[in-house]
Amino acid sequence: MKMRIISVVLLCLGFIINGYSQRDTIVNPNSVEKIPFYEQLYRFRVWRNVNLLEKQNAGFKSAKSDIGAFLIKAIKNGSLIAYDGDSVKAAKTPDEVLVLNSAVASPAFDPKKNYVASEEASYQGQNYVSSRNDNLGHPPTDSQWWELSGNQTEILQPSQIKELQIVEDVIFDKRRSRLYYDILYVGIIVEKDGNYNPKGYVYYKDLVKLIEKAAHSKDLDERDKVQWRNRYNPSENKTFVDAFKLRLFHGVIEKVENPDDRTIQQVYEMNGRTIGESVFARWEEEMKMMEKEHNLWEY
Repeated sequence: MKMRIISVVLLCLGFIINGYSQRDTIVNPNSVEKIPFYEQLYRFRVWRNVNLLEKQNAGFKSAKSDIGAFLIKAIKNGSLIAYDGDSVKAAKTPDEVLVLNSAVASPAFDPKKNYVASEEASYQGQNYVSSRNDNLGHPPTDSQWWELSGNQTEILQPSQIKELQIVEDVIFDKRRSRLYYDILYVGIIVEKDGNYNPKGYVYYKDLVKLIEKAAHSKDLDERDKVQWRNRYNPSENKTFVDAFKLRLFHGVIEKVENPDDRTIQQVYEMNGRTIGESVFARWEEEMKMMEKEHNLWEY
């Protein structure tokens, strides 16, 4: 009997120890490269802003394949979850990401009502204003009697996604003696009224799965939607995932991991330096990383 009790206790302790041991991991669970921590001689987290209007990044936006449109569609249908902030912990609803300005709905259109000029009505999800008096029985889609109101719900459009923020770990693998850029999250940066603000961050590993699924679809149109376009040699078109892996983009460093969690611009502003100096400092950080890689190779 005692032996049975001891066995049960040991079994319970085994489950407890196993449960606690599973909390520790040898790799970053959000990593695509899956480089064990004990193989990392050097690691720094870097935030880069990829301006999609730059010529070097034009491959991500074309008539048939627009990474912004792909992100919007994936978030809208729920196949991709966006999170609030680059900590990527608090999930956001699709409306929180895609609705930029929520309009107040006007009273529903009544076909039996006689509308006067400037009177508003909502119809099929949009607000309309009557342009004439004695407006009876004319649906709001009739442009001779109605005009679209300025009070409309503004939905995020692909053209408004001006930048992507790439959050990645720069890792030197000491076993394979090479540098890896391990992308973890992708931020959606939206331009509105001249201001650039992040609308949400998605896990890069989830984005990779969606892109690869579309790239292997039987529907050729679906494949086209995830193509990075080589504008000078179409035979070298690649998927968005391959373009990221081959570093076929240009991203300006905004922040390098630091104890104070400040961007390069914030560091310079706190020291009374100009914004222009912080711009050059971003390029300097890029050069420092290249020099560090060179030194590690020598090591």
